[in-house]
Amino acid sequence: MNTYTVAAVGLVLSAGLVAGCGSSGGEEPAAKPKAGGPATGSAGAARPGDAAVKGPRYDGPAVPGLAAEPAWSLPSPAEPIDLGDTFLFAKDAQGAYASGGGSDKGPVDGTVGALSVGGASAPTTLEFRDVRTGEVRKTLTVKADRVVATTWHQGVRAVAVLTGATTESDGLSAEKTSTTVTVYGGDGAELGRITREGDTFDVHEGYVVEQDGEAGLKLTAIDGGAVRKVVCTGLMASCGFDPRNKDIDGGPGHAPLITGPYTFHVENASTYQEDPAQLVMTEPAGGKKVWSTADVTPPPGVELDEDGKRASSHIRVLDVRDGKVLTAWGAGVIATDTWVTATYDIATGKQVGGSSKYTYADSPYDTVNTEGSSVFSLDRTLAAVHTERGTAVWRPADGKEVRAQAEGEKAMEPLRFAPDGVLYGIVDGENGAEDAYLAVDGRTKKVLAKSLPEESIPLFSRSSGYGYLSTGKGFFVFPAAQG
Repeated sequence: MNTYTVAAVGLVLSAGLVAGCGSSGGEEPAAKPKAGGPATGSAGAARPGDAAVKGPRYDGPAVPGLAAEPAWSLPSPAEPIDLGDTFLFAKDAQGAYASGGGSDKGPVDGTVGALSVGGASAPTTLEFRDVRTGEVRKTLTVKADRVVATTWHQGVRAVAVLTGATTESDGLSAEKTSTTVTVYGGDGAELGRITREGDTFDVHEGYVVEQDGEAGLKLTAIDGGAVRKVVCTGLMASCGFDPRNKDIDGGPGHAPLITGPYTFHVENASTYQEDPAQLVMTEPAGGKKVWSTADVTPPPGVELDEDGKRASSHIRVLDVRDGKVLTAWGAGVIATDTWVTATYDIATGKQVGGSSKYTYADSPYDTVNTEGSSVFSLDRTLAAVHTERGTAVWRPADGKEVRAQAEGEKAMEPLRFAPDGVLYGIVDGENGAEDAYLAVDGRTKKVLAKSLPEESIPLFSRSSGYGYLSTGKGFFVFPAAQG
């Protein structure tokens, strides 16, 4: 499989301005809370007295990992943006819920990346609902071309409303376009607003991310401040931003563009390198290096050349948290689909625990990520990879394999985990049959459900662990199953 690369995806916007109704900057009066319920406008855990929204009953198959009955539901299909403790729905002027804008450009975890709202010619209602109860916390009326899932500083989940305007040519000057970006938090409060010329950029971590030459990115803070630049180096270096997984894409090197207070760039981001690519994590102010793959020892299983350098230039950072960096290393020049994972302590540079080595399966779906990645559980204690034999499950903390499929079993491609460790996946249909969706115990491989409809494979809210799915009969939100 060739290394996947992607250019920053442009946002093509039609005319219009972000607008609100009334004197409160677009906020409509909040719905009056029910007796004993939480105050409108506040997001958070359900409290005693909270009344769940009553919608249609769920009559689909039981889904392992979910409670038997939904906490609440809506009477029509819907696709929300997960904002943590709240869901963001968008409704058109007729009251119909907007759907996602297409999985080919959406997040690799299957969640909604953008809602199709039909353009700025008609008002769109943004509806912020409590994940646990369905209560409407706030509504906003805006005019927008797109409503996009994003993050604010330090990874706080947010939503961006993007609306374009066009200044027509006067006969001599060229036609000009501009885009207004307004970012709202999970409570519906405005976090920041900025207007940029043009319409080709991404929004991430409170920044407008734009290409700056072949080997650089420019990050403009939506709430003001100095412009940050990220530059990849190397002969004929090229790097961009991958909006699906929020990575910097430097050819053989991939890492989160922004992780907490730090940024990554790629040294030797070139296909003509004499030295292997290195991933470097730096402080944004002054570019002080915090950690680099050049300063650590590759894990066992990574092929070295006669000079002791990595034979393969392919390298990834999969996660940064709790003072540790989770990496995946190309195993060798010949074994292009084989990767070795390892965790390193940032402060000491030493490897923590062992490593896992997997040969990934070539897959036309590639729903997880580019090569060398995994499906992670919500608490990051388990990871599942799609190998040549099917699914293998391992622990990021110590690199140990929990279990793997055996020869002769139907190869399952992992999709996502439930909070209790249930793993959902897909296997190819036999003799012309349709693909089958399964639920298995992530630790033991025990099959819990073998023929789930595709629409019954849930997504999960990261902060609450609640699962949600949309069928032809409505939208349903379930508590996680209790052990």
